Amino acid sequence: MRWTRNKRGEKQLWYNDGEIEEIMWSELSLASLLPDASKPEVDIESFVECHLRAEFDRTAVLPADVLGETEFVWNGNPIIRINRDLTGSALDDEQCPLGTLGRWRATVAHEASHAILHKILFSEKPGQQATFAFSVQEETKTEFPRVFRSLKRDVSFSCSGQFDWREVQANKGMAALLMPKKLFLELFDALVAEAALLPSQLTAGSSETPALAGTLAERFKVSKQAATIRIETLGALGRHVQPRLLF
Repeated sequence: MRWTRNKRGEKQLWYNDGEIEEIMWSELSLASLLPDASKPEVDIESFVECHLRAEFDRTAVLPADVLGETEFVWNGNPIIRINRDLTGSALDDEQCPLGTLGRWRATVAHEASHAILHKILFSEKPGQQATFAFSVQEETKTEFPRVFRSLKRDVSFSCSGQFDWREVQANKGMAALLMPKKLFLELFDALVAEAALLPSQLTAGSSETPALAGTLAERFKVSKQAATIRIETLGALGRHVQPRLLF
């Protein structure tokens, strides 16, 4: 992690993708909640309540276009709120579609990622936070909002079209929390081997790929779209394509 400036000259945190994967894996390990092949589903509620020790409001009254929000409290634990309508549709119906449950779990993981990745923005008292030196001669102070509201358009496993760097990072953290890279690739490889799929069958447009995504989505309790995007972003398909030998 380091501090940088964007094209508009605004200060922002910068994590590379590998750092985010490692941070989330480490947090799950510290929480003793690392999933395994026998039970890949991450207990995201325990992670938020027991590990992050957040005040967790599952039935918050939020605007219709806000899925969740994270509030940072100086010298205290974060407050994570989830829209009560989303919680109701996901948890109150025993026949809830996987996509709806996955949306709820994704929102909780998105807010948890804010709490992990962006707590450094609020390490000082209100009015005094975020003082960092960019050079020996230059020191700047930036005030960040203490409440991150995650709109429906912000919570997505695809980061294309995202402009707020904090939301992009939270989405990447969300994927790493719910579908840890090492385990996800392990299960993907096992499914490929079990089905004896050929490299020619492992393409984005093949009929086999959606089936793989559906199985992984069910096991990790995420939406099929989320599993599909994770397959793409981790380059899982390309791992089974043998390089051509040139003579």
